[in-house]
Amino acid sequence: MTSYERIYKAMRFQAPDRVPVMCQLSQGYMSKNGGVKPLDVYTSAEGAAYAFFKTRRDLGFDGIVLNIAFSDDWRDFYDNIKSIPIEGGEKLILPDGREYEQQGNNLIQTVVPLVEEKPNIDNIDPDEVLLRLDYTDMMVLHRMAVEQGEREQFSVHGEIVSPYDCFVVLLGLEEAMMALITDSDKCKSILSRYVQQCFSFAKAQIDVGVDAIKISSPFAGGSFISLDFYQEFVLPFEREVVTQIHAYRTDMPVYTHTCGFIGDRLELMAATGINGLECMDPPPLGNTTLSDAKHRVGNKLFLKGNMDSVNALLNANEHFMEGYIKQMIGDGAEGGGYILSTACSVAPNVKPEVLKMLVPLAEKYGAY
Repeated sequence: MTSYERIYKAMRFQAPDRVPVMCQLSQGYMSKNGGVKPLDVYTSAEGAAYAFFKTRRDLGFDGIVLNIAFSDDWRDFYDNIKSIPIEGGEKLILPDGREYEQQGNNLIQTVVPLVEEKPNIDNIDPDEVLLRLDYTDMMVLHRMAVEQGEREQFSVHGEIVSPYDCFVVLLGLEEAMMALITDSDKCKSILSRYVQQCFSFAKAQIDVGVDAIKISSPFAGGSFISLDFYQEFVLPFEREVVTQIHAYRTDMPVYTHTCGFIGDRLELMAATGINGLECMDPPPLGNTTLSDAKHRVGNKLFLKGNMDSVNALLNANEHFMEGYIKQMIGDGAEGGGYILSTACSVAPNVKPEVLKMLVPLAEKYGAY
């Protein structure tokens, strides 16, 4: 069975030959292990593509999630990065004023430009919030990934951010959270506008040929907003995005990625109409166990995640991994609908040797 078929079946509660393996790799991990200059992962679509493909091949993963997007003018930006040789590496000056020192696979930012002050909710007219609705030219990385995925038969997942995440970026986290209290109606008007932007980005990726859409919703966990506010400001707007995606492509799997504490809202997340759930951060990063998530929503959502990339994998050895992965598969695999994965992104300093254990252990313990 190919990697593509394995992920396809798992997302649809069919029986693959074994539990698929697909961790989201942090950009920091790829910059260390992607085989390109670290800054190229962030500023070159071709460099990022190479890093995605190399790390997937090295680790034997069944798929990749494209958690990087490039603007239309990325090549002009990349071509205008200035490089100055320094002892042990090079100093890099970016067109936007950022400066880095790059030594081997280490990248250190040395100059951070002043960030423009975020607007206040009182000064925003929802009808004038600028939206981007055409993402056609941004799809260069996605096209390369889909073409490579078809050649090597692995699964390629696109990513969008949730309307609430767009809202937080617009105002900044503190102002956004205060605005939910002081002017909830205006917040909802802005969130409604962002629904269309989120769908437009998903549509562009679907048109290129991705196999699933991940909704990144990092600020929707219990660490940031209450259960009541989740129901009021997150659920209805994510549900509308999912509804539009499914109306456009009925068979397109959609799953939500929310970090941290989500143990109190699993059923509400399912109520958005998604097909799957990612992260399920275990203690101490969050408060979700895989067995509990499987019991509560595992009959209607495929589950991806729950491995602790920090507390478990950073210092893991072969003996630990044997028991850890056996338990993980035991908790998640029954009845299908499970993808073996870290809860959130693989931490940059996790050793590749640890990640290379995942597929053999899935083959050993995850056969259906």
